[in-house]
Amino acid sequence: MKCMKCCGVFIPLMMAVVCIVIYSERESIRSRSQGSNKRFYILNLKELKKPKDVATSHALIWNSLTTSLSFSKPLKGKSVFNPRPYNSSHIVYLKVHKAASSTLQNIVMRASMKRNLTFALPARNNTHQFGWPAKFSRFKHLKKFPSKPDVLCLHTVLSDSLIKTMPQDSFYFTSLRDPFTQIRSMFEYYNLSKCLYPKHSATLLEVIGSGRNACEILIIKSPQAFDLGINLRNADNDTVIADFIQLVEKQFHFVIIVEYFNECLILLRDMLGWTTQDILYFKSNFKGKRKQLATNLTLLPEDNEKTRAIIYKFLKADLALYKHFKSKLEQTIASKKDYINAEVVKLKHLQKIWMADCVKDFLPANELPDKRFQPYGAGSYGYLLTEKGFDNSTCVSLSITELPHFQELNKYQNKLLNIST
Repeated sequence: MKCMKCCGVFIPLMMAVVCIVIYSERESIRSRSQGSNKRFYILNLKELKKPKDVATSHALIWNSLTTSLSFSKPLKGKSVFNPRPYNSSHIVYLKVHKAASSTLQNIVMRASMKRNLTFALPARNNTHQFGWPAKFSRFKHLKKFPSKPDVLCLHTVLSDSLIKTMPQDSFYFTSLRDPFTQIRSMFEYYNLSKCLYPKHSATLLEVIGSGRNACEILIIKSPQAFDLGINLRNADNDTVIADFIQLVEKQFHFVIIVEYFNECLILLRDMLGWTTQDILYFKSNFKGKRKQLATNLTLLPEDNEKTRAIIYKFLKADLALYKHFKSKLEQTIASKKDYINAEVVKLKHLQKIWMADCVKDFLPANELPDKRFQPYGAGSYGYLLTEKGFDNSTCVSLSITELPHFQELNKYQNKLLNIST
């Protein structure tokens, strides 16, 4: 009788405990989709078979993970530029044209897929951008599911709609490049010599001197500031530019300066709790050792003080933006110089190991038999993989070009969300 009384108390108590545990687990998963301060990981066992990460101290963050599910508190706002708290599993990388953006996108996609994060993807199946050059619109450009994606890293223009779409505690970062080299790179990559005249080529200075803001849909007037949301009608106004820089500084936790690319990757790795393996990269859309046509050499201006003055005047907003964040970054690097330099050496060493294993040669697109590695853009080279590299998923993901990688991302997300295609 006494035993039955005990059971009568014990069994309901146990059921209550089980219900609480189930409810808590369900709410943890739900809160993640709503942008809570939880991180969600599924450890990728394949990564344990890769060469040992040379920065072993930074791999310690993963020691607490199991082979199934694990929840832990996010890294909190040790950002270089912005003290606003963030969740390291919610990421917005705002791509800027010809500012190492494809290389950085590859890094973000690999690191995020490894952690089973969800991505913001375009509503239209025939594009890998969110309506660019239009500003991002959730209702026009975004797939309905997931309703609150973890990661956004495709080309778009920053807008209030984007900020409202992504979790409130997202980590925002972007990249900027010296406007002089950036516009020269755009001119070559997009063949802007055909911008003005249908029958003969224009020089870069002629294109700039035409007063146009764009060539067809490609923005050439302060294109970096444009991607970050500036109104081009006011892009020469000093007050507007100053206010715009403050808005960027308020929104973004980190701004990568391409001329300090490796140093920035070390800082990014530390802010997001990633490993050196996560920030490993092979350059995307790079120029090979090729012979340029003599006519093309005359289209690009010489790099001298006079030419830079002309181009910088045209790219006034870009120059102000670049100088502001370059100065901030240089102060940060100077304060951690020895540590960052040592970590860059380790990154380059790891890169050298993978390059030797993966890559047989660098070739122009028309000489690469596998379309996955054929780059877009005039004069761009891609990677011919070794036999061993073709069989290694990391080699493939490091070398793959943007469009095929985006197709893989779609397959990954459909499988993750159990969506039939």
